[in-house]
Amino acid sequence: MKILIVDDDEISRFPLVSLVKRLPVGMEVVEASDGEEAWALLQDGLRPSLCCCDLVMPKLDGVGLLRRVKADRFLQFIPFVMISSSADRESVTGAVGAGAVGFIVKPYAMAATSRTLEKVLRESQGSLAEPVASVARRLGISKAEVTRLMHKLEAEVSACLDLVKEGGVASAQLPEIKRIQGSCALLGLKHCANLLRLQPEDGPSLDETGLVSLREVKLQVSLALEFAMQEA
Repeated sequence: MKILIVDDDEISRFPLVSLVKRLPVGMEVVEASDGEEAWALLQDGLRPSLCCCDLVMPKLDGVGLLRRVKADRFLQFIPFVMISSSADRESVTGAVGAGAVGFIVKPYAMAATSRTLEKVLRESQGSLAEPVASVARRLGISKAEVTRLMHKLEAEVSACLDLVKEGGVASAQLPEIKRIQGSCALLGLKHCANLLRLQPEDGPSLDETGLVSLREVKLQVSLALEFAMQEA
């Protein structure tokens, strides 16, 4: 699992990076020095479980990056915790209004910051996927079996994606995509299931939409597996 930390001040980034690495859930940190660099990473396929983003930066500020992310169908799920050296009401209101789900203030108070980040991670993952223990109870199987089925699903998504890439026609794989969509729903991968709700009447855009959706689902299943293996 990854946390993206975006701050143009390396000295300010360092203590937050150190704090994140000590979180109980165990996170890999990716750093960006401004909003444009962070946006390029996201466009290249980075899918962090959380983004901690400074409000004031050159090139593209925190709220500007947040608005871009929330306008993108495949990125809008990423939770943002905004960082500022002040806790004035205007800054908080502006960040929350743009879609931020948390706010931390420099200099960082370790205990309070850790609680905020852990709470956001827990709640955001719950909105994307059902906990493994809950899926296991619902299906009447063990958590290990749920994890095994998720690994199988990951392989099936990869195979379908390869077929679409090879033929360039997602519509030809629509029955398989719908089957995978059902498997995602069965395993509690709510976000993945929603991404694969493709319809034949989508017209010429179906092939491109299907290709991009499968790529995104492959990333999301891998992310869900990381959470599942920690929980199992």
